Amino acid sequence: MPNRFRVFITIFISMGVGFAISFLMSINSNLPLSLTALIFFITVLIVSTISNSFIYKNISTLENLTSQIAKGSTKKKFIKALKDDSSDYRNVATSISEISESLKKNINLIGKQRDQFGSVLDDLGEGVVVTDNNGNITFENEQFSQILNLESDHSENLKDIGIKSLEYLHRRSKKKKRADIEFEIELSDKSTRWVLATINKSKNTSENILVVHDITQLRSLDSMRRDFISNLSHELRTPVSVIRANSETLIDGAIEDKIQARIFAKAILHNAERLSDMVSSLLDLSRIEYGELKLNFEEINLDSFIQNYIQSVANLSKKKEINIIYKPEHKGTVNADLQAIERIMNNLIDNAIKYSENGSDITILTSNESDDYIKVMVKDTGEGISDEDKNHIFSRFYRTASARATDNQGSGLGLAIVKHLVNNLNGEVGIESKPQEGSIFWFTLPNHMS
Repeated sequence: MPNRFRVFITIFISMGVGFAISFLMSINSNLPLSLTALIFFITVLIVSTISNSFIYKNISTLENLTSQIAKGSTKKKFIKALKDDSSDYRNVATSISEISESLKKNINLIGKQRDQFGSVLDDLGEGVVVTDNNGNITFENEQFSQILNLESDHSENLKDIGIKSLEYLHRRSKKKKRADIEFEIELSDKSTRWVLATINKSKNTSENILVVHDITQLRSLDSMRRDFISNLSHELRTPVSVIRANSETLIDGAIEDKIQARIFAKAILHNAERLSDMVSSLLDLSRIEYGELKLNFEEINLDSFIQNYIQSVANLSKKKEINIIYKPEHKGTVNADLQAIERIMNNLIDNAIKYSENGSDITILTSNESDDYIKVMVKDTGEGISDEDKNHIFSRFYRTASARATDNQGSGLGLAIVKHLVNNLNGEVGIESKPQEGSIFWFTLPNHMS
C-alpha cells in the first residue's frame, strides 16, 4: 500500500478520535483551552500509533495475499494471517481467494482446451502457425515442421526459417486479408514435396494464421490426369486419322477399283476394331479401379488351368511358330477368380508373342513363393526392357520406345489391366528384364489354404 495513502488514513482516524474526546471533555468540564488542546494532540498521537499498527498490519497482510495471488499462488493460509476480529479484512481476503481459485480453474481449463485444439490440428494433417505482424511465431503444431521438413529447433520467425515463399506470403499478408502460394521443397532424401500455404488475418486480433498443406499427391494425380488425357488423345488420333484418310480416298474414286477399295476398307475395319478394343479396355480398367468388377473367388487348380489355356492359344502362337513351354513347380491350388486369371494370362501371353522373334520359345513357370502364395512367371526371349521403361511399364498407355518405333500397335492398357486385376486378387505383379536378354513378367496368387 502506498505510504501516502496509509498516512492519510492514519491521520484522518486519529484526528477524528482526538476531536471527539476533546469535545466531550470541554463540554463536561471547565478545563482551560490550552489543556484541552494538549489532550487533543496526545489523543491523536496515541490513536495514530494504535490505528497505524492495526491498519498497517492487516493491510500489509492483504498486500501479501494479493502479491502471492499475482504470482500464481491461491493457498488459503494467507487468510488465516488476518486477525480474528478483523472480519472486514477477512471477507475481503476470502473474496480475493475465491476469485483466485476461479481464475486458476479457468486457466487450467484454457490450457486443456489449448492442448486438445493442438491435438485436433495435428490429427487433421495440416500445418498451422500463428504469427504476429512482425512474423514472430506465437503458436505452431507438429505438422508444420514435418510438412516443411524443418528442424525441431528452427527459427521462431517466419522470415528466418529460410523458405522464400513464406517470406513472400508474409509480406503479402500485410496488404491482403488472405493470400496463398504453392511451392516445392527438397527433402533430405533429395525427393521433392509440393506445399500449399495459405495465410489469413485474424478478425479479432492483430495475428496471422498460416496453414500449410502437403499437396504432393494431388499434384501427382493432376499430372496423371493430364498425361492420361494426352495419351488418350494421342492413341485415339492415330486410328481416327487412318479411318478418315482411307474414307476420303474411297470417296475420291478409289471405291471404283475393287482391289484398292478392299485394301482401304480393310484398313478402316482394322482401325475401327482397334478403337473398339481401346474403348472396351478403358471401360474395363475403369470398372476394375473403382471396384465395380465383381470377382467370384473359388478354389482353382492352377496346373489344369494353365494346360488348358496353352491349348486355347495354340493357333495364335503358331502364326509366329512360337513354342509355349510349361514348367510347373508349385504345389497346391489358388483362391482366385477364373475369368480374371484368364484375362491376366491373355495380356501377358499376347504381349510375349508380340515382342518375341519367330520360332522362339515362351516359358510359363510356377513355384511356391511362400506358404501363402503361388507365383506364375511368363518368360520370353525378346529384346528386353530397359530400367527406365520398367518403372512405367504398368502405367496406362505406356509403350516402350521400341514398341513405338515398330508397327506393333497396342493400346498400352493391357499391362495396366493386369496390375489392377492382380491387386484385386490380393496378389502382386512385377517384371524382371534386361535389354537383349528377354523379360519375365510375374504375378502371385493367394494359396487356397492360406
